[in-house]
Amino acid sequence: MKNLDLESGQLKPQLISVTHCDEKSLRHIKSRLDEFYRTVSDYSAFSTPSDQINCWTHIAEHIRKLSATGKVVTILEVGAGRSGFGNFISAQGLRKFCIWTAQDVTRQNSEWLEKNADKVVFGDIESASIDVTYDIVFSTFVLEHVVNPLAHLDRLASLVQPSHGTIFIFSPRYDFPGYLSPSSRHLAKGIRFKFMLFSSMARIKTIFTKQPAFLIQTDLAAFHQPFFTDADAVHWVSLYDLKSWARSKRAIFNTLKIGSPRFLSKDWIVKRFLTNGIAIQFDA
Repeated sequence: MKNLDLESGQLKPQLISVTHCDEKSLRHIKSRLDEFYRTVSDYSAFSTPSDQINCWTHIAEHIRKLSATGKVVTILEVGAGRSGFGNFISAQGLRKFCIWTAQDVTRQNSEWLEKNADKVVFGDIESASIDVTYDIVFSTFVLEHVVNPLAHLDRLASLVQPSHGTIFIFSPRYDFPGYLSPSSRHLAKGIRFKFMLFSSMARIKTIFTKQPAFLIQTDLAAFHQPFFTDADAVHWVSLYDLKSWARSKRAIFNTLKIGSPRFLSKDWIVKRFLTNGIAIQFDA
């Protein structure tokens, strides 16, 4: 299926399974996102150290478990940005038990990462030169920005220890009925309604067929409007897609609770229904 208008060089506003998006269109989306990240001036991930204690607490618990026998735990953070993970594990008293490698697609945070992480890798994770495997591979609110989530996840699976490694993924969840990614806010109501129907049908199909859809949006609000949170969310992440993918890898899939919000509060709804906290464990 051709998603790119060859005459205008523009992408049609579509929500589509990544397996049905042609390679030229994927490259076009990727180049536009790369340009956005190179030129954006108010992107918080490039200016403020991240602090995701509600997510990283699960990783800390796993580090304690692995290090109980004196093991030095190897960790790869994917899409680190201006990560505060090093400060977090130091505050937890775990820094001495870890070797933390930070990966990012851009060098905008190179000075910060090289100062705080043990090792740093720059470039796309799918093609980065990494010849070791890790006890823990994790990303925090990164997967929604990945143009080809299937290739991305397959790469993560190749980087985690096959005998005992665990992938932790924290991201928005765009499979709750009627909930649309903020990246579609620039589109007409009719198109958004079609996106909602298409997304709902794709989720139902995945539940019954166990085949992940990995829906991506071809034209993003970040390309047209001043930046706001997740205006650049190209991947409509689904818990059902991730569970089906993990099953295909014969991995153990677990959902994780994010924080302890007050029952029925807005924060409770967001964290329980609109946020993914996932551990995928490989056990040969």
